[in-house]
Amino acid sequence: MDLTSFIAGRYFFTRKKTRAINIISGISMGVFVIGTAVMIIILSLLNGLEDLVRESNDAFDPDLKISVRKGKVFPADELIPRIDQFPEIEAYSRVLEENVVVRYGEAQEIARIKGVDRNYVEVTRLDTLVAYGRPVLQTDSQQYAIVGLDLANRLNVNTENVITRLEVIVPKKGARYSSVDPSSSLSAAYALPSGVLLVNKEDERDFLITSLSLARDLLEYKTELSGLELKLRPGTNASKFEDRLQAELGDGYDVRNRYEQNETAYNVFRSEKWMTFALLSLIILLAAFNAVGALTMLVLEKKQDIKVLKSLGADSKILSGIFIRQGIMMSAVGGFIGLILGVTICLLQDSYGLVKLEGSLIDAFPVSMRLTDILAVYLVIVVLGWLAALYPSRLSIKLSEQRTQ
Repeated sequence: MDLTSFIAGRYFFTRKKTRAINIISGISMGVFVIGTAVMIIILSLLNGLEDLVRESNDAFDPDLKISVRKGKVFPADELIPRIDQFPEIEAYSRVLEENVVVRYGEAQEIARIKGVDRNYVEVTRLDTLVAYGRPVLQTDSQQYAIVGLDLANRLNVNTENVITRLEVIVPKKGARYSSVDPSSSLSAAYALPSGVLLVNKEDERDFLITSLSLARDLLEYKTELSGLELKLRPGTNASKFEDRLQAELGDGYDVRNRYEQNETAYNVFRSEKWMTFALLSLIILLAAFNAVGALTMLVLEKKQDIKVLKSLGADSKILSGIFIRQGIMMSAVGGFIGLILGVTICLLQDSYGLVKLEGSLIDAFPVSMRLTDILAVYLVIVVLGWLAALYPSRLSIKLSEQRTQ
């Protein structure tokens, strides 16, 4: 251990003569402890919420989704034979989507219908997202629909009611609006609500999932599709296969993986997370002014020691280094204690669900700790300690120069 670290360690671990310095130093340590713990807990909470949303989206979204870049629909007969040649594709589902008006009882809302074929349950894990009711879309004698949670709440949908049906309405193709008989320019289809879908994606909460046959009859399409959703065989490299498939289909089609299907939502999560990180860092920086005060008072208390060290040949680098390392030790020790505290609280929350979520499908707030977050938090805390020590270290140099004049 060099002389600078040795003296800094003695100053840090020994009790100061002035009681106020001990009190302010204790407060400064507390700021670093609490700040570190709070940052780790909040970042882990945001990670947990992101993982929860990602898990929900992964259950609803396919491995790859093909859509047309221009227009709304494309002929299925043209695309499907080209898809069948790829052994990496385990299953695919035909999809037809459009904006519609939905009536249920006296309520009416704008929604987006999504007609899917029977393979849809193989391509996605739709059954795991049905919060109420059953994941049924069609029987031999009846059409059903699974309603997004937000839409179901606004329509007051009751899946136990086998009498009241959902009425789905769209304008007829090529028909002119008639003020005398408005219904003549509209197409309508009917389906019983079979379940309520819980999806965290903002743009999927107003979805109405029905059978492909109902959507085609309503929208007056025969073989056209708005999308093709693919499930890949286990072990397939999705990224490489996406590039290969895109090259095969050409510029007329758009192939997107799970991340690209939800890119906006994931970018928002990341932005919120790092904005929160920056805000908490700023708050701790402001609170770290206590450390500036404690170190400044320590420099004033050790004026005689500074004079002795200067007379023994200590230069400005050694004198300033003592108090810079003092600040780093204060933040490093406080940050380490806060790190242990924050990690412990997160582990307890993950194991025992200390903080509950009332009225939710999950019992408690989810947390997910990541090593990169912990290292980033600890690094920021240490840097803040270094910044807090800059002014006191310069003051020690000035005091040493005044004594030698």
